Amino acid sequence: MRLIKQAVTSVLLSASLIVVPCSLQAEDLIDHSSNVFKFQHTLAENGNVHAQYKLATMYEAGDGVNADIEQAKHWYTRASAAGSAPANQRLTYLEVKQQGYTASQHKQWLASVKKDAAAHNADSTFLLAQLYSQGIGVKKDLAKSLELYDQVAILGSADVEKEITEIQAQIAQAREAKVAERMKREQEQARQLAEKQAQKLAQEKNKQQQKIELAEAEKLELEEKRRRYEAVMLKIKMEQEMIDQQQAKVTGNEVANIDDEF
Repeated sequence: MRLIKQAVTSVLLSASLIVVPCSLQAEDLIDHSSNVFKFQHTLAENGNVHAQYKLATMYEAGDGVNADIEQAKHWYTRASAAGSAPANQRLTYLEVKQQGYTASQHKQWLASVKKDAAAHNADSTFLLAQLYSQGIGVKKDLAKSLELYDQVAILGSADVEKEITEIQAQIAQAREAKVAERMKREQEQARQLAEKQAQKLAQEKNKQQQKIELAEAEKLELEEKRRRYEAVMLKIKMEQEMIDQQQAKVTGNEVANIDDEF
């Protein structure tokens, strides 16, 4: 009887995952998600572990219902208590997001997620992709996250088109930021080089100006020396003329020309 009940439940769960035709409008998709939520909620209340896990993921993602982390934790807790390893992993994930990752406390949890992801477990692979995209417990690596999301898509266990698109957008944005940073750095280097060249030209111009000013100063000094020399010579000549005049008066001779004496 228990096997029959499990078989019926499996069929019902499969029915809830039927692909919605692409022709449906957005409103139809919302109604479909809401119906799936109601169906999973009914099964979960009846103790179905798979439905409890599915319901928790819907609360966490806001799929078919308003996002409610506390409700998600509630149903993850119930599924985990019933033996669901994926539910236990996601429950810890939500706690880590709220309280932070501590290696001593969460090292074993992270190791189990990586181990299950390596074994191609879709739920663990999806979770590990989230950890790499957010840098929780591991170094943030968008390329690694995208690779893991691609694996989830290949496994076909979940629709991760939205996550893949978001990661691709983040990678493109990071590349653009890196290019912009490189251009900014190159522009700064060019500015510094131009500034150095301008300073060098200014220094050379200043040296040339100093040379010109020095030459002008030397020329003025030379002219001043010549002026002083001429003034001295004129004074000597005038003094000599006065002496000659005085001697002429004494001797009665004509005044000798100073130029003749020279």
